[in-house]
Amino acid sequence: MRAAATAWMTLLGLGLGLTACYTGDQDESASTPGTTLATETSTAATESATETGATESGATESGATETGATETGATAGDDGEPADPLAELDRYSADDARAYLGSIAPMVVGRLLTDAELSLIDYFGGRGIVPVLDGWIEDAAFPETVRMMIQVKLHASGMTDAIDFELPGNLAAQIARDDLPFAEIITADRCVDGAGADIECDTGAPYNAGVLTTRAYLTANASRFNLQRARRMMYIFNCLLYPMDTVLQPPLAKDSLIPMFRALTPEEQTVEEAKSGFGNGFACYNCHSQFGAHAQLFVKFDQQGLYRPEATGLQDPEDELGRSIEGLFVSHFVDSIAAEQELSQVFGEPVANLAEAGEVLSSHPTFTQCSARNVIEWTFGLTEADAATTDPALLVDIADRLFAESVEPSIGDIFRATLTHPDVIDVFLDSTSAAPSDPPSDPPSDPGALQ
Repeated sequence: MRAAATAWMTLLGLGLGLTACYTGDQDESASTPGTTLATETSTAATESATETGATESGATESGATETGATETGATAGDDGEPADPLAELDRYSADDARAYLGSIAPMVVGRLLTDAELSLIDYFGGRGIVPVLDGWIEDAAFPETVRMMIQVKLHASGMTDAIDFELPGNLAAQIARDDLPFAEIITADRCVDGAGADIECDTGAPYNAGVLTTRAYLTANASRFNLQRARRMMYIFNCLLYPMDTVLQPPLAKDSLIPMFRALTPEEQTVEEAKSGFGNGFACYNCHSQFGAHAQLFVKFDQQGLYRPEATGLQDPEDELGRSIEGLFVSHFVDSIAAEQELSQVFGEPVANLAEAGEVLSSHPTFTQCSARNVIEWTFGLTEADAATTDPALLVDIADRLFAESVEPSIGDIFRATLTHPDVIDVFLDSTSAAPSDPPSDPPSDPGALQ
């Protein structure tokens, strides 16, 4: 598995580059102590290190693009009839299929290959990859895999006296178990309890947006100016970082922002706190002209993840920069009326609140492309930084294949399309043949241990 993970870094991807955007990572004090019940394999330091290793330029962060599909997919035959979609797997032997599926089985279905699956592989060779994966997706263990994948990604699991950090994982498991569109992870109008039943969500908001409107997500990502909430939303579900392409995410007008976020040069920075170390102190406008639109969606949620309709979005003069009164956070907007509203825009589309934003994010091609990248990250035990080097064209092709079958792919569909893609299989096989001396290891008892 180590060799397979290393091989992903050799795939063609966008060049890594850093910007000096302040993202909220530095503001750890904003999160409520003891409430970020992440799986034990993830830490805030790891999260910061992996994400700053990813590129922050371009319309889409490395691994998520809108166009440019690869030519790997099946094409029409000479007689005009559609080509056999499984023909591209004929080049893999039974040994190839056995090695590949045997390696990823613990991460996808939590066990080793069964005798029946080995028989399928022996009989069908490379084509046996498809029915084996189909069986895994129907397996009762698969929803629990999706639960763990989301828990690790969101750093949210467990419970406290006040907050149920299992809600995001519960929703993910239900979506997988009931074969629902995976877009519901950020659009669902409900929460789910431990028994799989629909329940009211816990923020008190008059709307819901899947995991985004759970106290688990909101408290784990609380930070000044709501930067962490916005940043993780865009990174986890659309694989985007700031600054984005301005055609994809039009910037807010400079004069609509509070003075510190208008600065493009040191000379333009007029706020003393920013000069003395908040973020980079200048060039703020490049990122925050887009950040502000997404952070505004969280202006009514306080540090504890509770919805506060009375929130003003204005700076508390007695508190540190970026904090409003009573545990709320400051808006990017200078106008007091705009600052207290949830109204904003995502990818140039006006939205009334976080629920409408979830609809826009999940309907954009980058959502499905990013979901495929997250499957690769989970299955092969990659860090977020390593997963970010995945070839964008591969992710586009996976998404194109999914859209050819369904306008609303399920998470099972995404696992199937990703893990049966020849480019994905090739990376694994190339890595194992390139490192014959790398000894095999037993699968971890906790799949999250690979994160």
